[in-house]
Amino acid sequence: MQSMRCLWAVLVTLLLTSPVLATELTGPVVGVLGGDTIEFLHPHHTELIRLSGIECAEKGQVYGHKAKEAASALVFGKNVTL
Repeated sequence: MQSMRCLWAVLVTLLLTSPVLATELTGPVVGVLGGDTIEFLHPHHTELIRLSGIECAEKGQVYGHKAKEAASALVFGKNVTL
């Protein structure tokens, strides 16, 4: 009985984390909050996206404004796919 519960737990976990269930979303970047955070427009609402692997100055820190400007120049107003 215990092993059957474990098996079901593993199967459900694999099913829920499967890349097959991942959905691609495409839309414009409507805001840049900092060098590592953008605002992405879904069909019905906006979503904040934190960029993985990006380490930069935050707002209020030295070069924070420059980091935001650089990110804006790269992605603001452009369509992206997540």
